[in-house]
Parts: sequence; structure tokens; C-alpha cells
Amino acid sequence: MIKRPIDPRFADAVRTGRKFTTIRAKPWPVGVPIMLYHWAGKPYRSKQVDVAVVIVKGFWSIRIAQSATGEMAYDHGMQNPKPIHETEGFESQAEMDAWFRKLVKPCSSIGSALMRFNTAPAFQL
Repeated sequence: MIKRPIDPRFADAVRTGRKFTTIRAKPWPVGVPIMLYHWAGKPYRSKQVDVAVVIVKGFWSIRIAQSATGEMAYDHGMQNPKPIHETEGFESQAEMDAWFRKLVKPCSSIGSALMRFNTAPAFQL
């Protein structure tokens, strides 16, 4: 089974279904079970803690930009009634902006893949 790491702060959000999207540099395969995990301590020096098995249902390109004044913008084609910070498992837009502000320099943008997934019921932990 494919395994992919997530930040431990998102484990409960994935398990409860509040987080059902993820933004990564490259899209994960669609329709393939993927075990999400986080490290128990230091990466590569501690045990992997399995979070949930998910199956990617689809993906979209996403462009994340930061303006000169620090405002963040997320341009993608996924249709969903919830704002993206909720589907990503953040408590607020400000929390998501702070997360990505560390990755995107002012007056620039990055391109990534926004994937929508479902927790695989047959693989519940």
C-alpha cells in the first residue's frame, strides 16, 4: 500500500471527515488506497503512526499566491460549498494563510495539486 505523511495536527480532522482535501506538489493516484500517517516523534527516527486509509477521487491544479502585503489567494477549480480552509482541516482562513505564507514568498506563487479524497471504510483503523 502507498503511504503518505501528513502533519499530526490534521490526524483527527482526517479521521472525522472534516479534512477531505490535501495540497501537494504532485497529485496522488486516483482510486488507489493510500495510508496517511505521521511520525510519533522526529521524522525518520521514530515510529510511523497510521491515521487512515484514503482514496483520491479527483484532483485539480491550484495556484497559491502571496501579495506584497501578505494576502494569500488560492485559485483552483474544485467546486464545494465549504471554503477551502475547512476542507483542508484548518480552523480558520487565517490559520491556513499562516501555514502557506511560510511556503510562498511575497509577490510570488506556486503551483500544486489539490486532491479530494474519501476515507476508505473497509480500512478503518
